[in-house]
Amino acid sequence: MSFSDSQEDRVLIAHLQDLVDRAERNCMGCFSRFLDERQLFIAEKALKNRTDVNVVFWGGYENAHRKICCIFPEWEEPDMASVPIVCLTYKYRSNNKLSHRDFLGAFMSCGIQRETVGDIIIGENKTQAIVTDTIVPLLREITKVGRCGVKVTDEETFNMPLQQNFQEINGTVSSLRIDSIAALSIKESREKTVKMIQQGRIQLNYEEVTSSSIKLAEGDVFVVKGFGKFRLKTVIGLSKKGRLHILIEQYH
Repeated sequence: MSFSDSQEDRVLIAHLQDLVDRAERNCMGCFSRFLDERQLFIAEKALKNRTDVNVVFWGGYENAHRKICCIFPEWEEPDMASVPIVCLTYKYRSNNKLSHRDFLGAFMSCGIQRETVGDIIIGENKTQAIVTDTIVPLLREITKVGRCGVKVTDEETFNMPLQQNFQEINGTVSSLRIDSIAALSIKESREKTVKMIQQGRIQLNYEEVTSSSIKLAEGDVFVVKGFGKFRLKTVIGLSKKGRLHILIEQYH
C-alpha cells in the first residue's frame, strides 16, 4: 500500500494499513480520525483495490467534506451506526451571525485536535457539527461562541439543507496534461497556464503542480488560484479531429 513519498502521506498510509490489520485480526470494524479532502483522496486510492476488507468513507451525511475511513472485515456488512461520531446541534438567536471559523475556534479552545472534528454546517439560527464521540463531553460544555450564547444538544439528527452546485465545462484538448485541461477550464491560453504552474498557482489532488506535463485521470481534482476548484469528471472520447472530448465540473 503505497502512494506518496511525503512523510505525512506515508504516516497516513501506515495508519490505514494498521486499521486493515486490526480489522482482520480482531474481526471488528476499525475507524480512522476525520480525514480532509486531500487525505481522503490518498486513502481512496490506497484502498480501492482491497478485496480482503470492506471500506467505507462516512462523515455523518451524504457528500460530507471531511470523513472517517471505516474498515470492516470482509464478511461484515458495513454498519454506519457503529461509526463513533455524533451530531451536535448548537442553537442561538437568529439575529446572531456566527461563522465556521467562530465554531472551530470555540472547539479548538477546548484543547481538542482538529482531526476529531468533521464538517461544521452553519444555518440560520443553528449550527450542526459532526464530531468523534470522545470529545462530546467537552463540546457539550460550550455555552458561548464568539460573543453569542448557544445551547447544544446531541439528540437531533443531522438535517441541514445541503446542495453542491457544479458548472459543467465541455471541450476538447490535445492531451490530458494539466496545462491543457486547466487552460480549457479557466478559458486561458496554455502559455498563460504554464506560467501559472511556474508561479505555484495550480494544485492537483491538493498538491502543488511543478510540471506542466503531468497527466490527469478521471476523478482528479485541481485548483487554480483565482479561478476556483475543478474536477475532471469524464473523458468522453475522441473528436473527429483526434482531440480528446472531456467533461469538467467546476465547484460553486
